[in-house]
Amino acid sequence: MIPEAALPILYAPWLRAITGGPIPAETQATCDHCVMLPTPDSPPDATYFYPATKCCSCQPNIPNFLAGKILSDPDPSTAEGRRALEQRIATRVAVTPSRVGAGGAFELLYANIPFGRAPALRCRFLTPQATCGVWKYRPGVCATWFCKHVRGATGLRFWKLAGQLLREVEQNLALWCLAELKAGWGELSELMPQTRPDVAELEGAIDWARYRKLWGEWAGRETDFYRACASLVDSLRWEQVEQACGPRARILAELARDAYAHLESEAIPDRLRLGEFRFTGFQGGNYRVTAYHPYDPLLMAAPLARVLHYFDGRPTQEALLAILTEQGVRLSPSLVRRLVDFGILTTCEQEKGLLPVLNG
Repeated sequence: MIPEAALPILYAPWLRAITGGPIPAETQATCDHCVMLPTPDSPPDATYFYPATKCCSCQPNIPNFLAGKILSDPDPSTAEGRRALEQRIATRVAVTPSRVGAGGAFELLYANIPFGRAPALRCRFLTPQATCGVWKYRPGVCATWFCKHVRGATGLRFWKLAGQLLREVEQNLALWCLAELKAGWGELSELMPQTRPDVAELEGAIDWARYRKLWGEWAGRETDFYRACASLVDSLRWEQVEQACGPRARILAELARDAYAHLESEAIPDRLRLGEFRFTGFQGGNYRVTAYHPYDPLLMAAPLARVLHYFDGRPTQEALLAILTEQGVRLSPSLVRRLVDFGILTTCEQEKGLLPVLNG
């Protein structure tokens, strides 16, 4: 039995309300013992993360209500994250009523540097012990990203949709907080929102006139504002969140619900064919095969690799019988399902209910 995912405490009941059941944990992607760091036995030709950053080479944007939750929580486990957030707010850089942002300079670097391998991009909320200082209130981009998935591409599809949904919720709930508090109009009224790096990020002077316009009467009381946003959101049920966030959130919730149904299903498609994959090396006497994602290869024994061509679109049961009678190899249903999950095998036609992930 795979344990339930340790989701942020604000988001866990919302996702449960959408899916109608427990969300399995990604037990292969372990934050405390990163599987993307090299070991003495690791193959030299695989992709690894830098030990000081792991996958935390991302400065997340913290929506106003999550910032308020972090600032209000006296739990010692959030103390370092809270201090980091307070220090960021004190800089007044990329600090707006809707969010505590990463800043344009980071966004520019992040878009042009290999992920997980730049120490300078280390997340400000990563503690000296390499743990997440805001784990209880980490944003959707962090809560739904995994380097490896128990169910391969099936799991990836669910988490990508869950991530899109949570980012949509974060953006719209942050705006909803502004409307409820009748604040932040200066931020929304900018004809050309500032998206490029600000000189203040590079030790230049802060544009105080613009900053005061953004914050209005809350200038100097930013932490109080964020706490007020947290109080507004704290007791919302999913139905209320969905209503506040609009039709796109409802559509994404339906897509996430559909993806969850596939994540929970062990059914094997009636007809299968080879998917797109690459043999990327040898490891422990097995082939290393990459299909749905380069971070998550499969190890495949040679006898299995030799019979994959039997999956040529004929009925799956016919293919399995032919493999057994002609090659003497018996493939279990769980192994076939795993090959499907990881994209080694794929359906001949798109399965009913498999909908594309929306852009954005």
